Parts: sequence; structure tokens; C-alpha cells
Amino acid sequence: MKCTLFSTMFAVVCFAACSPGVQKKVKVMSSGKIQVDEATKTVTLTPGTQHNEADLVLTEKDKGITVKSPEGDQTFEVPDAGVYILNLKTDTLIGNLVNFGDGGAPTSISTEQLEHIIDSTQQLINGQNASDEKKTYFIVPKTIKKLTTNTNAQLINPYKNIPYSVDVDKDGKAPEIYKFFTAKQKRESLNELIERMKK
Repeated sequence: MKCTLFSTMFAVVCFAACSPGVQKKVKVMSSGKIQVDEATKTVTLTPGTQHNEADLVLTEKDKGITVKSPEGDQTFEVPDAGVYILNLKTDTLIGNLVNFGDGGAPTSISTEQLEHIIDSTQQLINGQNASDEKKTYFIVPKTIKKLTTNTNAQLINPYKNIPYSVDVDKDGKAPEIYKFFTAKQKRESLNELIERMKK
């Protein structure tokens, strides 16, 4: 009896020690070079114009990330489990949850749909309709934002395209993917849509 009880307790202790616990993932997007110290959860930023990114994984005891730059040190809190984005770019990041839907991409778009897209894009560029509920985001430079509690979620940077096809998970659901653009890119695409409306 004592042997069985000891074995059970030993197994529980081993399982607790091996389980990952609370996991916090942070995607850092920057303008300039970044060096990451995983041990201290510190990012050293050398400002520039080239896009760079890095991924950091924090445990429950890690409360945040420190960014060292010529402007001084700044700490960004990462309070609980989930996926975060830290904007160290010189431009605002605008993004949203990708909706894969069931019908695929439309082959044509009506004038009314185009007007709606233009209107919502203008609002998002101004930060007016960004919300956690709608899964739309307006992230100004030097800020961090939690996007989801799903630690398997993927973030696509402003210079990569959304995958043409994706695999569903074991429950038949599409993966949780967030696509981000710079505000400059969004303004350029908005101007293209407005020109399209004139034709």
C-alpha cells in the first residue's frame, strides 16, 4: 500500500515538473536590428529601416519584456497566457483575424461591397473600429497587445502573404491566423480601392 501511494505521488510530482504551465508567446516586429536574450527576456533594439522580427516564450514567472534602445529602457508587461504582438516599428501596425470562411474568395465584388471596404479601411487607419470583439487591431509604435489565448495562433508580418491554403485542425477548424500591415501599406491599398471606384 505504501509503495503504491509513493509511486502515485512520485508520478504526480514528475508530471507537475514536466508540464509547461502558463505559456506566453510574444511576436516582436521592429524597424531595425533586434537581439534577444532569452534568459533575461530582454530585447536590444538598434533603430533602422529594415523589418525584423523575433519570437519570445515566457513562463508564468516572467512578467514582461525589457526593450533596450538608444532612447532608454522600457518594460512591456505580459501578464497572462496567450499570444501577444510587440510593435517596435516606426509605424502603426494594423491587423485582423483572417476569416477563411467556407465559400473561398469572391470572383467579383459589387460597388456597395467596395464602398463598405473603403469605409471600414478608412476607419481602421484612424483607429476607430479596432476592437478585441471584432478581432481588428490598431497598434501604435512601442506598445504591446494581447491577441488571443490560443498559443497556437500564427501572426503574419506586413511583408508576407496570407497562405493560399491551410490545413484544418483535428476538430475541422481553420487555424487562427492574424495578418498585419503597416499604416503606410493600408493607406496605399486604400488609395488603390478609391481609384478602382472611379473607373
